[in-house]
Amino acid sequence: MVRRHRDGDERGASAVEFALVSIPLMLVLVGLMQYGWYFFVSQTASGAASTVARRLVVGDCWVGNEAQTLAQQQSVQVTSLTKSPASLSGATPGVTQVVVTVTADAEIIGLLPLPNGGVVTKVVKARLEDTTAGPACTA
Repeated sequence: MVRRHRDGDERGASAVEFALVSIPLMLVLVGLMQYGWYFFVSQTASGAASTVARRLVVGDCWVGNEAQTLAQQQSVQVTSLTKSPASLSGATPGVTQVVVTVTADAEIIGLLPLPNGGVVTKVVKARLEDTTAGPACTA
């Protein structure tokens, strides 16, 4: 039996190996970007909820959509904001609890599943400190 060495048979081996390695590597990189963005949006939504709650407890941002506008200035991904109570009427400083709920959309690529479908919800609670309306709510 004669053995033959074929030197030319390994010409495409590097390309095949690169393809086998690059596909999982690209999935990991895309996953890192997608989850990094999710955590970034989560952090900025949390900061926006805290900032709005801070302004609400001192009597600011109660007129119209000022609170939501302030939240969207803090985090562009904010899609909705709810505040409870809805107004200062009947509120008592030191007793009334202000609850701010901010919802943000963190879906950017959609390749990998994200918690809650990429929707981030942050809730901040604080006691009302002042019921006298302050200046216009700006960043």
